[in-house]
Amino acid sequence: ARPAAGSSPVQSSNGNREVMARKFVTWTVGPDSGQSERFDQEQTPGSVLAELTRYLTDPRVLNERAFFSCGVWALPEGASDVSEVDADDPARSTYMHVGGRCTDLTLEVRVADEEGHTHCIVAREPVGDPEAWVELSWGVGGGSTYTTTLHPEEIMTGEQAVPFFRDYVLDGALPSSGLLRGTDI
Repeated sequence: ARPAAGSSPVQSSNGNREVMARKFVTWTVGPDSGQSERFDQEQTPGSVLAELTRYLTDPRVLNERAFFSCGVWALPEGASDVSEVDADDPARSTYMHVGGRCTDLTLEVRVADEEGHTHCIVAREPVGDPEAWVELSWGVGGGSTYTTTLHPEEIMTGEQAVPFFRDYVLDGALPSSGLLRGTDI
């Protein structure tokens, strides 16, 4: 049988193939709390997606007062607990995250590769005019503001970001290359 979405086959102690759901670490970054990672041993891909959906769409959460960023990374295949993942494991530098507010944010993906990693900004639709640029700013605490320059199509709402997170969490899929713009971070 084919593994369920968000799962990978593993060998059980009796030698039979079983399906193990992928495990994830989520995080938030807030102006007062800084970065806070969360790992729930009882999670399912569906519960992780529900948590991220709430972060992305609830105006009380991603509003630059409580949090201005959230993200997710998957434990490597075969790992069932975050304590099993070394600090320098490439899985830790392969992730999807947003910055901004649930009403206007930027979505980014980072994938580990031979040279370190590739970091991309995600557009909600193909960029129409590669010469069109706008600024997106949000507060990061202490009276400071972070500003980034994006194509208009690279600014989206939390609702628009949810399907990208759904594909990443449930299927391990990244956005199509036509929606990605590489950047140096």
